Amino acid sequence: MNADIKRIISKAMDGSRISKNELVDLLKCDDVSEEAFAIRAAGGYLMRQRTQNAGVIFGQIGIEMHPCEANCSFCSFASDFTQLTATRLDDQAIVESTRNFTGSGDLYGLWLMTMATYDLEAYLDAVKLVKANLGGPTNVYSNVGDTSREGFEAMKAAGIDGVYHCWRLREGVDTPFSDEARKQTLVNAKEANLVVLDAVEPIGPEHTAEELAEHILFDIEIGCIQTGSMKRIPVPGTPFEGTPMITDLRLATIVAAQALAVANLDRVPWLGIHEPSPIGYASGANLITAETGFNPRDAAEDTSASRGLDIPACREILRQAGFAQLVRGDGSRVDL
Repeated sequence: MNADIKRIISKAMDGSRISKNELVDLLKCDDVSEEAFAIRAAGGYLMRQRTQNAGVIFGQIGIEMHPCEANCSFCSFASDFTQLTATRLDDQAIVESTRNFTGSGDLYGLWLMTMATYDLEAYLDAVKLVKANLGGPTNVYSNVGDTSREGFEAMKAAGIDGVYHCWRLREGVDTPFSDEARKQTLVNAKEANLVVLDAVEPIGPEHTAEELAEHILFDIEIGCIQTGSMKRIPVPGTPFEGTPMITDLRLATIVAAQALAVANLDRVPWLGIHEPSPIGYASGANLITAETGFNPRDAAEDTSASRGLDIPACREILRQAGFAQLVRGDGSRVDL
């Protein structure tokens, strides 16, 4: 086994923070090498140790879709590529989705997703509707486009607990947005006294170890309570249709390196992996997502009938992955 990789793994196992160069070295390992198997084993062990072998379920409701002028190359909503028609969930559908997701009490966090450009007042109405119909101790997080501090302060007043916002890979190349604008939105959220959530995405085979490491370390620096890694889906009709996806094994190596990078933090963030896979949950991931409504990775009008999972399915995947407990939104635990 490569001596440098062995040293880096040992450093993380001992509770020390690894450097960017060391993280890059981990991410460069071939996924079927002895080194990568050791990285995945260490990532899985450390995250289970830090969380007492617990997992979490998040949920997402996509409340509206319209052809989006941002035209991100990987997105099913992009106006130049979309096969969907503009529509919005009515109040009854939002209420039903909220109750279905939160009625068991098992959901840690609920993302309320809208478009890159959106009507703030209409969004605040949806937030209030969701908060009034929660069935358990679920945190509610926004998933919206770039927003000002004042906008997030209004969301906080309406009941939002935090903000999920991705500084995505190759902004300005596959998207029209700048790195600075996406990062600033997370700063705006923190200045509004909201917790922040992010993920390294959407990962394709062209993304380098250096790019991935930069995103992983940014999430540490900004203080995300949740992060993770997501592969890019070649959505039909988009420029990425028919392009290769990274394998589940590659995604597991990435999330394992991510686990080694965050394992020494006082508060270890929950680590999501998308798409879910057994090898990913053996390698450091401990978060799974249920989805309904509109989904930028899906050409279906209701992702719950397509890509999306429901709460029982998420629970069973975590149980099969060997997690002993589920953490709820208030920090309490229930056996899986």
